[in-house]
Amino acid sequence: MKTQTITQNQNVKLFFVLAFVFFFSSVLTAQEIQVKGVVKGKSAEFTEILNGANVYLKDTNVATSTNRKGEFTFPQKLKVGDVLVISYLGYLKKQIKINEKSTFLDITLQEDDNEMLGALQTNKRYQSKRNKQ
Repeated sequence: MKTQTITQNQNVKLFFVLAFVFFFSSVLTAQEIQVKGVVKGKSAEFTEILNGANVYLKDTNVATSTNRKGEFTFPQKLKVGDVLVISYLGYLKKQIKINEKSTFLDITLQEDDNEMLGALQTNKRYQSKRNKQ
């Protein structure tokens, strides 16, 4: 009876060790994700594809930009919890937190309200302040 109890305890320990190793190995490998996507811009009148939008990993120098079709493939695999920042001139920046389902991103940037401060003076000719020599 004593030998049987030792064998059952060893089997239980082995089971827990294997379960522990399997769980953490699957969690570590599942966190790396290849991210692709499309970036569009939405203004008051229409939605357009943004050629040359910047897509970068927050707080790093790793970045890419969109092609003529607005598509991008990020140059490195990302981890769950990383933050991508998407920017384009005339549009508000957007931050996207990566999760396990973020393999393809369909991103729409909102148009930024830009206002000119001051008025142009067109009735006065420009004259250089340099000395004529």
